[in-house]
Parts: sequence; structure tokens; C-alpha cells
Amino acid sequence: MVMYRTAIVGGRRGVHHARRYEGIENMRVIAICEIDDERLKAAVAELNVPGYRDYGEMLEKEKPDIVHAVTEPTVPRHIWVEPAAAADVKALVIEKPLALRPREAEALAAAQKKTGLKVIVNHQRRYLPFAEKLLEFFAEDSLGDIHFIRACTEGDITDMDTHLMDVVLFALKDIPITHVWGAVEGEETYHIPNRNCPENLMAIYTFENGARVFFESARKAFGTLDFPGSNPRCNLDFWGTKGRMWWRENGSWGYQLDSMAHPFVEKTHFGEDDKFGQRAFTQAIATWLDDENQPHRNRLAFALLGFDLIMAAYRSALIGERIAWPPKLTDEEWVALKNRIIGA
Repeated sequence: MVMYRTAIVGGRRGVHHARRYEGIENMRVIAICEIDDERLKAAVAELNVPGYRDYGEMLEKEKPDIVHAVTEPTVPRHIWVEPAAAADVKALVIEKPLALRPREAEALAAAQKKTGLKVIVNHQRRYLPFAEKLLEFFAEDSLGDIHFIRACTEGDITDMDTHLMDVVLFALKDIPITHVWGAVEGEETYHIPNRNCPENLMAIYTFENGARVFFESARKAFGTLDFPGSNPRCNLDFWGTKGRMWWRENGSWGYQLDSMAHPFVEKTHFGEDDKFGQRAFTQAIATWLDDENQPHRNRLAFALLGFDLIMAAYRSALIGERIAWPPKLTDEEWVALKNRIIGA
């Protein structure tokens, strides 16, 4: 059995992710990198591993197999790729969102293509129980073809909308869109103002298989009002030709197929579900390294598609009309939209 040694980058949220490695037989956290002295000291004490302030020094001395970078989105993700590949790292895990603007995503994609490094984005919801059931439905054709999805979330748009879009793509087997009609409103100032993104986004997507998606990511999402008592961070309904399925991040998930007299319903608690999902996500990294025929569900290509679809809604909002896919949003268009929403 191959033992995979992981180095964590980021001493705040990184400690949470490091905990998910505990108990996995063939994976072990061996070091942590953090530029803030107090956070580094606390993380080293918590994890009982060597600490570093310099990423390159950590790679050189520890020679990890996996780098798991958990940093703020204002830190461009592509900076971790080439140093990791040069140090013979086998897989890099990066935090979402993978970029804040198009050129950052393009730089990340180019770095991955140049190095061939396996890059995974931490959209762990593809490993939650409802996602496992979706895969079972796909294999047995129990739900039929999904033809409509309602997806809504509340919170920072660069935080939760990436998770929301990732689940939408997972349910539609990661196919691209044909058209999008998007609208944005307001400047995001609630949490980190220098993200320069809208506060509210609403879009209607049409996918290549004819499916339509109503997508809402907002500070106060109208779509979440239907679900009292549910944490509104992620709420989705999947309508198929043979039944429907739903998932509320804190509330319930379930399904009712045409052949069922009554729906299956199970309560959800994201605090507990996330432990399961993040652990399965983490184990799947080693599984991919062991076997190329079992790729990770959250590999970079899928996250790049999700990012581009969100940017496509931005482009539609900028132009003020329904647009066909491609082209993607350009960096110049991103700047124009940013200036519009901040009133520059």
C-alpha cells in the first residue's frame, strides 16, 4: 500500500481540512505552511506537524505527495501549481472559488496543462449522501433525464454560488450550456469588499440536452423562502422524466419516483454531512493516485466549466441580453461589469 503524505497550505481553514485525513490508512498530514505567525503557531500545535512560512522551503524539505491549499480567493490559485509539479507533488487540492476573474482561471488552466499535475477543487458536495444516490439513479435510469433544476443559495456570491453550480453540473453530468440569460445587482461589500463581485446573481441556463436551470445566488435569495427552517446556503430541486429529487443543505433530502406511492425523506445536517463528504472527498484523492480509472469527481476541468458558466451569466448581464455559448467573459468585460456595479 502506498502512503500519501500531504502538506497543508493555510493555517486557519486548513486545520479543518487536515482533520479529515485522520484515520485514512494510506494518507497522512506531514506539514503546514502559513504566513501569519500566530495562525502558524496555533496550527502546528493543533496538528503536531512541522510548520513553515515559505511554500518553497516546505516543498523542498518535506517532499509531499499531495498539497492541499486552503487560502482566501484573493490569493490566485495558479501560484501553487508549478512549484508543486517541480517538487514532484502528485496532486494539488485548491479551495473554491478557483478564481475571481477570467484571467486567473486562464492562468490556472494553463499551469495545469503545462505541468500535467492532477488538480482538484474542494467542491466536496459531490461526495454527500444525496450525490451517491444520484449516481445510483444514473446507473439504473431510475430518475430519467433531468429536464429542470431550481438552484438557489444565500451568502457571498464567490463562496456559495460555486458550490451551487458544481452540484448543478454534477446532476447534468458536466455538460456545457447552449444559452444563458443573466442579471446582477449590487456590489458585494458584506464580507470581503475587494472581491469586486456582484451581491446578487440570477440566471436561466439552457444546457445541451435541453435541460433548463433556474439559478439564484444572492444575499437574500427569494428561492429559499419556500424552505422555512432550512439553512439557505444550498437548496436544489431536480425534476426528471421519471420523478423528482431534492436537497436542502440543512433540512432534508429525498426523492419520489413515479413508481413510488410516497417520497423517501431523510433529514440533513450539514455539519455532520460535511464530515462524511469531506472525508470521502479526501480519500478519493488517494484513490485517483492509485488508479487512473477512478478519477476524482472534483477534478479541475469540471470546476473550470462551472466558473465559466457563472462568468457567462455575468457577460449576459453586461450585454443585457440572452447570449449563446461560447464566447466566455473576457477580462476586459469583467472590468467593465465591475466598474458598473461599484459605480466607477
